[in-house]
Formats: sequence, C-alpha cells, structure tokens
Amino acid sequence: MAMVAPVHRSLRRRGACSVLAPALLFVALIVSVLVVSMQYNPLEKAIISPRASGSYPVSMGIVQNTRFTRSISRPSSKIPKRSVSANIHIQSGGILLPVIRALYEERARKSEEEYWEERKKMIMDPDGKTIVVTGAGGRTGRLLIQQLQGMKKGVREARGVVHSFKSERRLIDNYDVNNTFVADIYANPENLEEAFGNISTLVILTSAMPKIKTRSLLRLMFSRIFRRKASSRPQFRYKQTPEQVDWIGQKNQIDMAKSAGVEHVVLVSSMGGTDPSNMLNKIGDGNILLWKRLAERYLIASGLNYTIIHPGGLTDKEGDFEPLSGVDDELLQRPTRSIARMDLVEVVLQAIFEPKARGRSFDVISTDTPRNDDVYDWDGFFAQCGHCDYQHPDVEAILAREKTLEKRTGGATAASSSSTTNRAKEAEVA
Repeated sequence: MAMVAPVHRSLRRRGACSVLAPALLFVALIVSVLVVSMQYNPLEKAIISPRASGSYPVSMGIVQNTRFTRSISRPSSKIPKRSVSANIHIQSGGILLPVIRALYEERARKSEEEYWEERKKMIMDPDGKTIVVTGAGGRTGRLLIQQLQGMKKGVREARGVVHSFKSERRLIDNYDVNNTFVADIYANPENLEEAFGNISTLVILTSAMPKIKTRSLLRLMFSRIFRRKASSRPQFRYKQTPEQVDWIGQKNQIDMAKSAGVEHVVLVSSMGGTDPSNMLNKIGDGNILLWKRLAERYLIASGLNYTIIHPGGLTDKEGDFEPLSGVDDELLQRPTRSIARMDLVEVVLQAIFEPKARGRSFDVISTDTPRNDDVYDWDGFFAQCGHCDYQHPDVEAILAREKTLEKRTGGATAASSSSTTNRAKEAEVA
C-alpha cells in the first residue's frame, strides 16, 4: 500500500501537467498576439519614408480570413494630399478581434499624428520652393538631395525619387535622406503623381546604367593571361535600356511635370550628343546620347521653362572650382573636359534659383581656378551661357536607321513600344 500511494500521486501530477501545459500555451499565444498588436505599427514606413504606392499590406498569419482597413487622408492645401492605407489582414477571429481592432485603430491614430510631425520637420522654409529630384539614388542625385534638404532658406521641401526600395533604404540609412518616393519612370510612371504634387521645380537626373557582362570580362581576362587575341574592351548590357529610361522615362517625367503645373525643369544630360559615333553610344549598343538628345528636344518643345545642362566627365574630386560653359561639344576639344560632381551639383543648385538660367541649354566643365562662393557671379555665368543647336545631328533619322537595321538583322530590342518615326514627331521642335 505504501508503494501504491506515491505512484498514484505521480500519476495525478502528470495528469495535471498534461492539462496545464496546453492552457499555459494558449495563454502565452493570446499574450503574444496582444503584444504584437500593441507594438507593431503598420504605418511606420509611411511615417519614415512614404511609399508612392500608398498601400502597406500586413499579414500576421495566425488563423484565417478576417480583414479591416484603416485609411488616413492628408487634406491640406499646402502639403500634397497623401492617402496611406494599411490593409491589415488579422487572422485571429473570435473574441480577440474587437480588442485587436481597437489596438490597431489607436496605433493608426498615433501614426497620423506622428506623420504630421514628420511633415512639419520637412518644411524648411514656408516661402521657398518645393523641389523634386528624380534619380536621387545615384551619386550625383544623392549629393544634390542632401544639399537641398540641408538648406534653411529658399527650399520649402525637397523630395527624392528613386527606382527601388533598396535605393530608398540606402538613402535613409546611410545618408540621412528623408522624404523619398519610389517610382519606375518607365514601367510605372503613374507612381510619380504623388511626388509631383504642388511642386515648383523638377530636377531630372535619371539615366540608364550599363553593367559589364560577366562572361565577356572572364573571356577578356582569360585571353590576356594566355595572350590570345580578344576584344580590347569588355561588353556591356542594360537592365533598362537608354530608350526606356532616357527617352520614354524622361518623356513621362516631362508630361507629368506639365500636367502638374511645374514652373521649371532642370534636365541634367551629358556632353557628346552632337557626335553619333561617340563611344558612349556604342556601350551596349544603346545609343544613350541620342536618346538623351531626343528627350532634350521634347522638353524644349513642351513649353515648360527649362534648363538643360551637359556636364563633362564626372569625377569624385572635392570640387569648388569655377565652371566653364560652352555649346555643341566645343569643350571636348580642351585637354581637360571633366567636372567634379560637387561642382555640377552647385551649378544645378544655382540654376534652380537664377532666373537667367532658364531657357538655356549648355555644356559645362570645371576649370583649375578655385571658386569663392561669397563673390562668384552666378548671374553673370548664366547670362553668358549660350544655347545648343539641335538641328544637327538629325537624331530622328539616325535612330530610324538603327531601328530599320535591327529589324532586318532580327535584333530589334524588346523595349520598342512604337516606331521611332512617331516619337520623332512628338519631339519635333516648333
């Protein structure tokens, strides 16, 4: 009998544990759901860096199919209207749903207040310009948006548009840039609409970026090692072609700027556009300078106030040198035909605010003379800038020939959306 009692007590303890363990697990599950509901903010990304898409689906993955939506609108006449909706898929059901719903409503209300506080911080000078920089994820675009967001006077708000969420995250985390938007200027130009709301100036810094074909680089290295005959340069490719980015994408931006009532467009292009045989056109067979030039013609014909800048070769030097302007690639004949990125950024900044920069298309490089910003005459610099001649070369005819040749050889690019002849008619200067 003495042996039976301990065994009976042991079994009772085990039975209690088998009942208590699931109960504790259930309680822990409820507590974790409530904690997550209180701590997770579905609009956090909208506060830090509002997306152009305006929708943030959040899935909490617990049980099945209950949904409610919280929408926040920004009905200010001074601040661009923004509608951020958090589509929250809560899958708990049962008695917990009203509790979790109330918690999310409270978090959304607080998020709206925080959003307004963040927006107030972004307004630097209420009487200044609202400026959008597209291509803000590039090296030059990043420097420009940093300068604009650091200005206390003359800039009400500076917004940056990047191509991907990865670029946006890099700007926010590494360079302390805020107020960014994500938009594909070629595939999804409608995403630009929010960024372009109530702006006065648009700065276009977008450009197709070539990448080296890995196989061609390996073949080149192999041939050099074994001294075999090979091409002197590696081959390149484009993820998005110059036609897509530098023509269609820039045309989309110009059209959006016109419909949004933008006062002034600053387009940063490139020198070399007068020479169809320029080596930059050969990279990836992209004809990048010709497509850029076609977009420049389209901007001039749009009726918008414009400034078109053709920088020389970009370097990462510190800069602070006086600029030298020219037209029609005449500066390419000089021994030095480059410009530091910071000097180009300064030219763009001054072009935004100097009235005499409007209606001009010019080339620019850096000189060897240090620039004293306290006394440098930017008004005089833009006054003496000329205007490039767009009659030569005949860009439309050249691109039409290229397209005809591609079709005959079966190598037409998949990016072509319509005939180049029709595009030429759109870009024809009145």
